[in-house]
Amino acid sequence: MRLTDLLGYRVTDATGTAVGRVADVRVIEDGLRIDGLIIVERHATQLFGYERHVGPALLRWLVHRHLGGVWYLPWRDVAGIDDDTVTLRSSRSDLQPLEELARY
Repeated sequence: MRLTDLLGYRVTDATGTAVGRVADVRVIEDGLRIDGLIIVERHATQLFGYERHVGPALLRWLVHRHLGGVWYLPWRDVAGIDDDTVTLRSSRSDLQPLEELARY
């Protein structure tokens, strides 16, 4: 599987509840390992950084209106990948909002 194959995959939590879709893959350069996935509630499209609450306020608002919730899913919290679905080890409520990750 290629990393780009993950883009657009459905994401469900441990109970099977739909969370959203994979919009991006975060990779760490120390050997190019996967650190986690960026999950959007709606419309998994190419991201340009505005989902991280940077840039002009109106543009950020429009992007979040289009995407819905945006979360970071650490790779260690992926229970499995089957067909076109990524399954979490936990529930949707345990996901970290992406803007919190961007603060570090």
